[in-house]
Amino acid sequence: MGTGAGRLVKRGALAVLAVVVVALVILRIAAPEPANVSGRVVVEHGLNIFVRPAFWQRGEVVTTPVRDWSFLKKFSSVVLETRSPWFIPHSVRVGARVFDNKVYIPSAQYRMEKGFPDRLWTSNVWRDPRVRMKAGDKIYEMTLVLVTDKAEAEALWGRNMEYWTDEGGQERLVGYQHLYRAFQSNVVENGEFTKPRDFSGLPGARRRPAGGTDVAAPAPQPAPAP
Repeated sequence: MGTGAGRLVKRGALAVLAVVVVALVILRIAAPEPANVSGRVVVEHGLNIFVRPAFWQRGEVVTTPVRDWSFLKKFSSVVLETRSPWFIPHSVRVGARVFDNKVYIPSAQYRMEKGFPDRLWTSNVWRDPRVRMKAGDKIYEMTLVLVTDKAEAEALWGRNMEYWTDEGGQERLVGYQHLYRAFQSNVVENGEFTKPRDFSGLPGARRRPAGGTDVAAPAPQPAPAP
């Protein structure tokens, strides 16, 4: 009896695993896009958790440097594919702004009591800034960097980044508009992939002198005795 029950449980587990694998394969092939609902509608009706996200995105991956990003202005939104901790991408539809030929991705945070970040995709970016941005049928591999200077963000956004309310005659900060700068990350510049030239600021890193091979970064020296 015990052996039969064990076999039944094992077969059930294998069946569930097979269903999950088949579902992931279908999602990988079908590559649906997130629901196309405007951000204003999402905010006004509180639809954050009801708007369908997606997983893997399909399209032509652009590997050449983009010199002019103004074409993004014709898209009301783009699809942003982020890396989840479960090795399954999490894709959402977001806006893409172009200022001075630089790409920015905005994200409004409304539930301030939750702290930063309060969205699944921004949580993914906080952990791993590598994303894929799909505009039309083309995919651009990007790296997102949060704009942390408030004055810079306000100059780009054109207004205060904070959202306030005066419920009951008492002003209260209820939201904040974040901006991420998006850098194209898989392009070849000057015949080689772009990479940092100096790692000496990292603990135990190596630095490359002007004309030669890598050398170990000098070990930190103890502070002199008072």
